[in-house]
Amino acid sequence: GLKSIAGSKLRDYIDRYTSKPWKGMLVGMILTVVIQSSSATSAIAISFVRAGLMTLEQSVGIIIGANIGTTVTSFLIGLKVEALALYFVFLGVLIFMFGKRKKVTYAGQILLGFGMLFFGLRLMGDELSMLGHTEAFAALATAMADHPLLGIITGIIMTALVQSSSAMIGIVQKIYEAGGLTLTAALPLVFGSNIGTTITAIIASIGGSLSAKRSAAINVIFNVLGTILFMILLHPFAQFIETLSAQFDISPMMQIAIATIIRALVISLIAYPFIKTMVAFAKKVLPGE
Repeated sequence: GLKSIAGSKLRDYIDRYTSKPWKGMLVGMILTVVIQSSSATSAIAISFVRAGLMTLEQSVGIIIGANIGTTVTSFLIGLKVEALALYFVFLGVLIFMFGKRKKVTYAGQILLGFGMLFFGLRLMGDELSMLGHTEAFAALATAMADHPLLGIITGIIMTALVQSSSAMIGIVQKIYEAGGLTLTAALPLVFGSNIGTTITAIIASIGGSLSAKRSAAINVIFNVLGTILFMILLHPFAQFIETLSAQFDISPMMQIAIATIIRALVISLIAYPFIKTMVAFAKKVLPGE
């Protein structure tokens, strides 16, 4: 629906507003908020690089922005927007079926898609939160709390399978709310999901130009370095979130959302001055013209 509304102008907008890395970050962030998928935004950026419509530097700004934009989904889940999901579905179907003009029916598609996305996340989250009450999962959760690296690996694998860090984080929010995970066990799953979501960008670059492969490599490097940084700070970061939650009476699901937002903002601000360095590093790792 969004693609139909934007039409051929979408490429023009992206090309026009990504001349500087900070503009690319804004485009990446807005696009991800709208389409609710950092994986899709990264794949779009890489496809533009493949087609020669965007430089490697421009794509890096979009990829960094996508990592900020994707946190909005967890924030909306924290606000319990999913409770309104079926209303969006119903309204979207009505507009889509009875809209007279094409743009009106496209708007119906957007509402329908938005509602279905959150309804799907709600179904997955509700069912998987039941895992928190099983003995096997309780043992796994304890192991993840004692061995955070296990949490990262689990987060990477699960996100690579479902192809969505938003879905994975939504599941973690539900299980954490149900008491199936401690915060120090939940956060490595979230950090791992940020690496797992790069699999889409890697797939998008396969068989593409050297620049597209470099763009995917930067996406992986950015998320891996961000995860390493926050794993080093895991316990103080978890304590900070717990202190914040106690002070402002923040719900468990919103705690995870705030943690993802802080992580995304911090690593994006750190990475921004080093965009040229990351590009140079990618060119060394993947040499050639």
